[in-house]
Amino acid sequence: MKWRWNDAIKWKKVILISITFLILSMTFGESFHSYANERLRDRNQNQGVTLANDQLSINSILEPTYATTLAGYKKEGYQPADQPEIVMKADQHSAFGGTEPVTETVDGLSALVWDSTTPWMEWSVDVPQDGLYNLALRYYPLSGKRLPIQRELLIDGESPFREAQRIYFFRNWVDRGDPAQNNQGDDVRPKQIEKPQWLDLSVADGNGLYPEPFQFYLTAGKHVIRMNYLVEPIAIDEIRLTAPEQLPSYAEMEQTYTEQGYKPSQQVNVKVQAENNPMKSDPTIRRESNGDPLMEPAGDGRIRLNAFGDWRWRKGGQKASWTFSVPKDGLYKIGLKFGQWWGDGLPSYRQILIDGKVPFKELEQYPFSYSRNWRIETLHKDNEQTGEADPMLLYLTEGEHVITMIAQVGPYQSIIEALTADTQRLSDLYRRIIMVTGPTPDPNFEYELGKKVPTLIDDLKIIADGLLVQMDALNALSDVEPSTVNSLRMMNHTFEKMIRNPDIIPRQLSELSNSQTSLSTLLMGLQNVPLVLDYILVSSPDTKYPKVKSNVFQKSVSTFKNFMASFTKDYTGVGSVYDKETGRETEPVIEVWVSRGKEWAEIMKEMAEEDFTPKTGIRININTLPAGQLNSGSVNTLLLAASSGRAPDVATGVDAHLPVEFAIRDASVDLTQFPDYEEVSKRFLAGSLIPFKYNGGNYALPETQDFNLLVYRKDILKELGVSIPQTWDEVYAMLPILQQNGMQMSYPITQLGFMPFLYQNGGEYYKENGTKSALDSPEAFQAFTEWTELYTNYKFPVMANFFNRFRTGEMPIGIVDYVTYVQLSTAAPELIGRWGVSPSPGHKKPDNTIDRTTGGAVQSVAIFKQSKRQKEAWEFLKWWTSTEIQLQFGQELEALLGVEARWNTANMDALSQLPWPEDDLKALKDQWKYYKEQPYVLGGYFTGRNIDNAWNRVVLGGMNIRESLEKGIKDINKELDAKQKEFGFIPKN
Repeated sequence: MKWRWNDAIKWKKVILISITFLILSMTFGESFHSYANERLRDRNQNQGVTLANDQLSINSILEPTYATTLAGYKKEGYQPADQPEIVMKADQHSAFGGTEPVTETVDGLSALVWDSTTPWMEWSVDVPQDGLYNLALRYYPLSGKRLPIQRELLIDGESPFREAQRIYFFRNWVDRGDPAQNNQGDDVRPKQIEKPQWLDLSVADGNGLYPEPFQFYLTAGKHVIRMNYLVEPIAIDEIRLTAPEQLPSYAEMEQTYTEQGYKPSQQVNVKVQAENNPMKSDPTIRRESNGDPLMEPAGDGRIRLNAFGDWRWRKGGQKASWTFSVPKDGLYKIGLKFGQWWGDGLPSYRQILIDGKVPFKELEQYPFSYSRNWRIETLHKDNEQTGEADPMLLYLTEGEHVITMIAQVGPYQSIIEALTADTQRLSDLYRRIIMVTGPTPDPNFEYELGKKVPTLIDDLKIIADGLLVQMDALNALSDVEPSTVNSLRMMNHTFEKMIRNPDIIPRQLSELSNSQTSLSTLLMGLQNVPLVLDYILVSSPDTKYPKVKSNVFQKSVSTFKNFMASFTKDYTGVGSVYDKETGRETEPVIEVWVSRGKEWAEIMKEMAEEDFTPKTGIRININTLPAGQLNSGSVNTLLLAASSGRAPDVATGVDAHLPVEFAIRDASVDLTQFPDYEEVSKRFLAGSLIPFKYNGGNYALPETQDFNLLVYRKDILKELGVSIPQTWDEVYAMLPILQQNGMQMSYPITQLGFMPFLYQNGGEYYKENGTKSALDSPEAFQAFTEWTELYTNYKFPVMANFFNRFRTGEMPIGIVDYVTYVQLSTAAPELIGRWGVSPSPGHKKPDNTIDRTTGGAVQSVAIFKQSKRQKEAWEFLKWWTSTEIQLQFGQELEALLGVEARWNTANMDALSQLPWPEDDLKALKDQWKYYKEQPYVLGGYFTGRNIDNAWNRVVLGGMNIRESLEKGIKDINKELDAKQKEFGFIPKN
C-alpha cells in the first residue's frame, strides 16, 4: 500500500511538470525558439577555441623592472667596468630587417638615417672585461609626427628589463618667438616649434622613475645590441658603451673646491626669467599666466604669460633648459622663485644639471617642498648639526652656461612599484573570489572563501602589510601626514577586518573593488610632480633674496587694477575681437561659435590669425560656449540665437541632428550650392555625411566622429584561453566561459547599440525618402531581437561602470566609445601592456567576409541662413576641415593638453597622420571602413526615443519582442506623418 501511494505521488509530479511545460511553451513560444537559444544549443561546438593571435601577447608586462634587475646586480656583486669607452659608428651595423638604412649628411655629420622601413637593427661589439656599462648615443631627431622617438632595446636577443622595451629619444622644442599681444592687451601664447640639433643621450628611463642612466651587465666577449623600431625616424652618428660615472657628494665637491682654491664670487646676481623661451623636451610644458601681484612681469589687469611649467610640468622625464652668463669665475649659489602647491603636502622632485651634467649627488633628485605660497629657495643641504640650510655652491667659469631641470618621480618610484604590484594582486584576488561568489553574492550564504580560494588570507595579509610599509615611506617624505596616507590606512583597516573574518568578504565585495580603484587613483597622483617657476637667480653667496609672498595690500591693489581693466576689455570673444558691423568689404568679419573649451578656441583663433586671415583677408571672431550648449535639445543656444536674429555665421562642435533640424526650418545653408562642395566632401567617410542630408541638400560638414571599438584585457583572455572575437557568433561562444568565471562583457544599451545589428542584418531606419520607418522589415526585427536578447538571454549588464570593471577584471572585454578609450589610455596606469583594441565584432556574410558596419557620434560645422557672409563662411569651413589644418590643430592640441585631448578628426588623411598608437590606428581604420551613420528626417527625433522605449519594454518590462517593436514603429510613423503635415513636406525624388 505504501509503495502504491509513493508511486501515485511520483506520477502526479510528472503530469504536473508536463502540463506546466506545455503552458510555458504556448505562452512563451517565441522565447523558446529565439536566436539566442539556437546559439546556446550549439555553443559547445566552438567554445574556448584559441587563436594564435599576437594581440594577446603580454610578454612586455612579465619582464622584471629595472629596479629589480639593479637589485640583482648588487646582490651578485657586479661592479662598474673600469676601462675607456667603446665607440661603434651607427652605419657599421651587423644586421637589419626590411630596407637597409642609408647614410646621409645630417646637419654636418655623416649619420645613419633610420625610419619605419627598417623594423630592426643590430650592432656587434667586443667587450674586453666583465662589468656594468652605460649605453649612450649621439642622435638627431628627424621630422615625423612630433612624438618622442621610441625604440625597443635588446641585448643578445633578450630584453634586459621591462623599461628597456621603450627607450625615449626626446626632441627639442622652443617658443617661436616672444608672446604677441591681441587688441585686448592680453599676451598670446607663441606656437611651439621644434629646434632639431645633435644630442648626446645616455640611455635612461624616459618617465623619470630612475635618476641615473640604465646600467647593463656585460661579460667579456662578443655581444649583440639590437633595437626595434617603434615610433618616429632618427639619425644616429655613434653608439657608445661607457663606464657608469660615480657622482661625488656635495661634501666631496666642497673639498675639491677648497683644494682647487676656488673663491666665492662677489656682487653678482644674474636673473633668468623662467618663461623666457627655455629649451624643452616636451611642447606641453609652456609659459603660463599667474595673477600674483609680485610676479615678473605683473598682469595689472591683463593676461601676462609670466611663469613657466605649472601643472603641465608634472610628468617624469619632462626637461627644460635655460641659458645664462656670469661675468667672472667663482662659486655661485642658485635660487629659484617657485610654487609647489600640489601633491597634498608631498614634495616634487627635479634633477638639476649644469652644462649637461649633474654636479653632485644631492642634485640628482632635489626636493621642492609643499607650500601654498610663492617663495625663493636657494639650492641647499640641511645641516644636521646646526639645523640650518647650508647653500650648495657651484663653481662656474666666466661666460655662458646652461641649467637644466628634469622632472623626477624620485623616491616615489619604489612606492609606485609596490602599490602597482598590490593593485595587480588585488585584481587577481578579486577575480578568484567572484569565480566562487559571482559578481553579486548572496549576503546570507556562507561561501567558505578561506577554503575555496587558495592563499586568500595570505594574499590579503601581503597587501595589508605592504600598505603599512608604503604609509611609513610617504610619511617620511612629508612634513605633515598627506591624505594619501589616510586613504591607505582605511584600506589597510578594511583588509585587516577581512583577514580576521573571511566570511564577511562576500558582503564587502564592493570594498575590494573600490580599494583597487582608489589605489589606481593614488598611483596616478604619485606620478605627478608639478612645479611652477617665476625666475632663476645665479648669485654670489652673500646675496640677500627679496621676499616674494604678496601681502593683503598688494593683493588689494592688484584686484582694483583688474576691476578697472574690466571696463575697457571685451570679454565676449577669444583673442582679438573685431567690430563686425564696421568691417570693410576688403576685410570682412565672420562670427564663429565653438562648443568646446577655451584652449580649443584659442588654438583655432591663433591658427586663423596666422594662416586663414592672411590668405583670404577674412577676419574671425570666436566665441566659446560650454560643450553641449549647442546640443541641448529644444532650448539650445543656437535655436535661441536664431529666434532672436543673432545666429552666428558658423558654428562648430554641433551635434549631428541639429543641421537638419535647422534645414527643416530653412535656417541653415545647403552646402551643395557651392561649386567645390563635392571635392571638399571627399575628405570624409561617405557614411559620416549621412546625418546632414535632407531632401536633396547637404547642410553641414563632419568635424569629429566617435567610434565603437572592442577593448579587451590581454592577460585575462590569455588566462581563460579564449580568442578575440571577430563575429557575434564567436562572442556568443565566448560568453559561457566568461560567465563561468564570474565575468561579463559590456555593450552599449542606447539605440547606438541597435545600429550595428540593424545595418549588419541589412536593415535601414527609413524608407520612401524618409517618410516612413523601415523598422517593420524582417531584417530590423531580427536586429532588434538580437540586441534585446543580449540582455534577456545572455545577461549582459543593463548598467555598469565599464571603466572600473575593466580595471578590476569583472568585464575583461567590451565595446566602448572614444571617451572610454581615452580614459583607459590615460587614467589606468596599472593596465599598461595588459589591454588592446580590435575592430567591433560583426556578422559573417555568405562570401565569408565580416560585415562590421556601425556608426558613432558625429559633430559638425555648419553655416546659418542669417549670415550675410555665407561665401566667407564657406571659405572658413574649407580651411578648417582641410587635412593640413586639422592635422596642425590636432598636433597643437595634443602638444598643449597631452594625450587626454587627442583630436578624433573626421578628416581621414589628417587622422592617419596624428600620433595614434600604430595598433590602435590600424584597428580604427579597419573599423571605419564600415562606418555608416543614422540619417535624420522630419520627426526623426522620435526614432531613437522609441527604439529606447521598445528596448525598455522588452528588457525591463518583459514585453513580447514583436509587440514592443511594432508599438514603437506605430509611434514613429505617427510622429513622422504629423511633422510632414506640419511643415508641408514634399520629398524630392
